[in-house]
Parts: sequence; structure tokens; C-alpha cells
Amino acid sequence: MIKKDIFNHDVKALLKASIEDKVHRFVMADNMIRGAVVKATRLVNEMQANHELGSIETLVLGQAYIAASLMASGLKGKDRISIQIKCDGPIGGLDVESNVFGEVRGFLKHPVISTTTSNEISSLADLIGEGDLNVTRYLEDAVTPYSGRIKLKYKTLAQDLAVYYLESEQIPTGFNLSVFFDNKERVKGAGGIFLQALPGVSDEQVVMAEALLENVEPIGEALANGKGAESLVLEGFEPLSPRFISSSRVEFFCRCSKDKMANYLSKLPGRDLSDLAQNGPFPVELRCHHCNSAYGFTREEIAQFLRPGS
Repeated sequence: MIKKDIFNHDVKALLKASIEDKVHRFVMADNMIRGAVVKATRLVNEMQANHELGSIETLVLGQAYIAASLMASGLKGKDRISIQIKCDGPIGGLDVESNVFGEVRGFLKHPVISTTTSNEISSLADLIGEGDLNVTRYLEDAVTPYSGRIKLKYKTLAQDLAVYYLESEQIPTGFNLSVFFDNKERVKGAGGIFLQALPGVSDEQVVMAEALLENVEPIGEALANGKGAESLVLEGFEPLSPRFISSSRVEFFCRCSKDKMANYLSKLPGRDLSDLAQNGPFPVELRCHHCNSAYGFTREEIAQFLRPGS
């Protein structure tokens, strides 16, 4: 992966942001509700920089990155999870995945949306339109991935993910996803909260958790103003006595590399390779759609892939 430097070589700023971007797992309501809260400000900023996104695109894809990092907080081994939306709205759809290591990557189908500022839309539903939400789990020991799909009902990711869990897995679940911009439309705070009922939970506990989640202070803005992610939970869900159990990093990260792209090039048909070697254009550029990293290959590098008789 080729990650753009958003810290202008300021190592201290990079380390501080890296330390703060974490997902924290907790239980509450007498261990009947599990949850996770994430600060993802660096993650969303790096996502925006690499994909070269405007504020609206950052808002949409940023919420998906936050959701994926929260959903992955319960994975084990080498599991990973993906969120896909196929829709007829201006975004065209999105594909985001996260793994057990907290690495998140993904893209918008249409990375440039026709509107120019976040003030031009009344809600994210305007950008999504009609379509489907698909969630896929790639479990380490499973022969095939587990996948579930629903029709988009609310056209907002937090609400439709809650519907997915209720309809596909029969688990009451809630999300609060937030990206906060300053008056220059720069991301200053990004994060979210995920709650999920466990077997034995009472209806009263679920209703209270839903109400508290809906009324928690704006997450992105609170994080931008210096509040810690854990404090958001301890204060916002105080009646249910939350207790934190573990924390781990989250990061915008993709495992693409020039070697992997070279391997892809080397498997092209001989005629295509020969045409590339002769006509270019050089450098031949391959771009990873997950993270928008671009890898260039010279004429000499392409020639190395040619097979006898090509």
C-alpha cells in the first residue's frame, strides 16, 4: 500500500493519532448487552486523502469504514467482514471490509458525487436511493463465506445495518456513526458506537439501550473537542453500568503491493503483454481500487514478464 502522508512528516502527530485511533469493547446491562466504541479520526482522514474524496464522499464512505471497524471488533482468528451496498443513488454503491487486526479498506463505486458541499443534500438517503445491503463474513475455518442480504429500507447505513442484524440474524443491534467537519469541511472527528443484545436480555434493557444510543452526544464533534471514546460510553450509558473489557487499534490499511500487481501483470495473455511492452503508455499504471494506491511499471519491467513466443 502507498499511503499518503497527511501529517507532513510530523512523527509526533502521527504517533499521537495512531495511539488514539482504537476500538474499545465493553459490556453493560448486567452483561446482557455487548458493545464497541471507536475513534477513527486518523482512519477517515487517511481514507479521504488516499481516495481523494470531497466532503460528501468522505461522509458516506467514512461512515462505512467506521461501521466495518465496529463490526470487526467481535471477529476472531483471521476472520474478516465486508459491507457492500448496491444502489441507484449518486454513490452507485460501496464496498468496505475490515479484519480481526482492525485494518479497514474499501471504496465508493462513484468517488465523485455531483453535489459539491454537504449543505446540498437533506440526508444521506438522497445519495443512496434504492438498493441492497450485503454483509459477508469470511471465517478462517469456514469452507465458504457466510453472506446475508436485505433491501435498503431507510437508506442510511446505521439504520439499515440494524435492520440487517434483526432480519438476518435475529439480533437486536444498534449503530451510531459520525463524521464531524469543521467550517472548512475538514474531518476533525470521526467515530461510532455499536450495541448488540445477548441471549437473556430483557425488553426493558433493549429499550433503554436504544434510547440512550439515540440520545448520545454527537460522537464526531465530541471527539473533535477532545472527549475520549470511552468517556462517551461511560457518560452516555451510565444507567446501564458499562464495563470495558479490551481495546485494539484500527487503521486504514490495505495489503496490496507492487509485487502483487506484478504477479497480476505476469499472468496476462502473451499478446496483451507484448502490446504493453511495445506501446505502453509508460509507466503502465495499476491502481488498487480498495485503497487507490497506484503502482507504475517501466518498459523494462513489463518486458521481464514476456514469455518465449509472446
